[in-house]
Amino acid sequence: MAAEIFARLTIFLTELGVAILVSYLLWNLSRIYQQDFIRSWFLAFVAFVFYQSMILMQLVFSFHPALRDIFQFFIIVSSYSFASFLVRGMLQTRSGEAHILTDWTARKLLCFICGVAALSVLPFSIVAALESWQQYFQWQFRLLLMGILLLTAAVSLLQRLDKSLGQRLAAVAISLWGLLYVGYAILQLVNAQQMQDIQVALVYKSVELVLLCSVGLALLIWLHEHERTANLQLTEKTRYLNRYDQLTGALNRDAFLVQLQERLQIASEKPLHVLMLGLDKFKTINESVGLKQGDILLRQLNKRFEGSILKPALIARTGGDIFALALNDINSETQLQFALRHLQQLVQKSFELAGEQLQLSCTIGISSAPEDAVSAESLLQKANIAFHQAKRLQSQNLAYRAGMEDETARLISWESELLAAMQKNEFVLYFQPQINLRSNQLDAFEVLVRWQHPQKGFLMPGQFLSFVEQLGFSRQLDFWILQRAIQTISEWRQLGLHVPLAVNMSPLHFQQDGLKQKIQELLMQYKVSPELLELEITENTAMHDMEKGSNHVMELQQMGIRVSIDDFGTGYSSLAYLRRMPIDKIKIDRSFVMDMAGNDSDMMIVKTMIKLAHGLGKRILAEGVETSIQLDLLKSMSCDAVQGYHFSKPLTESDAIIYCKRQLSS
Repeated sequence: MAAEIFARLTIFLTELGVAILVSYLLWNLSRIYQQDFIRSWFLAFVAFVFYQSMILMQLVFSFHPALRDIFQFFIIVSSYSFASFLVRGMLQTRSGEAHILTDWTARKLLCFICGVAALSVLPFSIVAALESWQQYFQWQFRLLLMGILLLTAAVSLLQRLDKSLGQRLAAVAISLWGLLYVGYAILQLVNAQQMQDIQVALVYKSVELVLLCSVGLALLIWLHEHERTANLQLTEKTRYLNRYDQLTGALNRDAFLVQLQERLQIASEKPLHVLMLGLDKFKTINESVGLKQGDILLRQLNKRFEGSILKPALIARTGGDIFALALNDINSETQLQFALRHLQQLVQKSFELAGEQLQLSCTIGISSAPEDAVSAESLLQKANIAFHQAKRLQSQNLAYRAGMEDETARLISWESELLAAMQKNEFVLYFQPQINLRSNQLDAFEVLVRWQHPQKGFLMPGQFLSFVEQLGFSRQLDFWILQRAIQTISEWRQLGLHVPLAVNMSPLHFQQDGLKQKIQELLMQYKVSPELLELEITENTAMHDMEKGSNHVMELQQMGIRVSIDDFGTGYSSLAYLRRMPIDKIKIDRSFVMDMAGNDSDMMIVKTMIKLAHGLGKRILAEGVETSIQLDLLKSMSCDAVQGYHFSKPLTESDAIIYCKRQLSS
């Protein structure tokens, strides 16, 4: 009898040690991999450690009746927890599958198990008549239920079994463990001999020890194989990312260059074109629909390129919204132009994002081999140079030509000089008078800009404004001129001069939503009345988006700022445009005034413009008046105001102040 107890105790302690060792290993692995199924297995083996500990403590303190029910409660909780968390871990390895054991948190599952254990213990402690059923519910039924749970875990594992040795070994060991519990429970129900029970119990515990070791070993092998698979997948992903763009699936820049160089070496004499294609105003799209939708748009665009009838030899994403394409089936300029139009149509075709229709445009730079370059790096670089030049010139596409690098270098030089000019106040304001023909008095000054360059000398607008536009500095220069003009109004007011200044506004700046707020801040800063400020916008600016343009003009007029149309007649002149735009004054472009005396067509156009403006209740001013004949003709047509060299050339600020004082004294 003592030998049997010693053997049983030895098996219990061995099981306890093995369970503690496996628990420790699983705990370390769960910290490394942060996987839910490993945490569940760890909790299962911790529960098994607790289960074995409670059985040993129950044997030691069996003489104390008061502790019997407490030990029994914890034995039931730990045994059910072991089986439940083992099943839970197996289910969690099958990602995406919903089950009550995976939906519940570990704490919620443990609370449920505690409730079941309480129902298995409390009734027998309270009602003595149920004592005959206690062995059945607390021993045989518990083993039967644990066996069913383990068989469930094995079935769950068998449904996703792959070639992994660890998974196969785990499936077999857990199946046998479940069968052991079920078989032993049934044997206990039919067994009537106590001695046979002790011998069977020793065999049962020995088999349980072997299965415990097998399951622990199987899970550790499984996790080792899982780590190896994860490393292989990571290696494959790294290889993929070394060649392809993760977002769109197109080639990345390095892979594009490698494959392009291979094609150049294989067919060095066959024409090959590299296209650098970038989306216009993609940053605005990201801000309006969100970065995620912007990513979806890029993926859709890449699919359009892949499915295109052009069948590009190579497609790569080389930047945020920039793609590089290699075309090797273009044999003439006509085919190239067709390919460019087709690509632009692919981009311009509507994109549906978040229930909205979006339309895009693009800019394309082109380089060709072997004419422009014979190496992949140089070919891509020259396509990039052509692309940025096309962006600056606001052209849809542009082919590389020799000398573009010099233009780019020159633009870079202009960029630093322009920025320095605004910071050091190298720009100078000039003022040209606008004369009221009814009173022969000064109406206002038009503000013009000149550049006193430290090396190049005095520069007229035609010598630098094109570079300002190409470099995208129109807004910055506009704001600088606007600030200086309002500051000048403030300074003149202190001299007793209250003369309005008319400031030209570029299309980009006028269409900016924050313009009204900027002007308000400047007017408040210099304490200037808005009636002394007039903004001149070109006809094309207002017509670009008539509704938005009308709203901007209306907002400015509500502030008290006058708005006039500059260079009228050179753009989209229309009655609807004049009627809808709430403008104060129309300026006839100088090109109509200069030849008016000798050209009946120009004279008729000017006369019609004046009558049209008066009919719509607008004032009209003629630019470029240089002779008395032009002046007399404009007076006879009832023109409201004029400006030009006949009265005065653009004046420096000091000369403009003298001109004002002379006008006031006359």
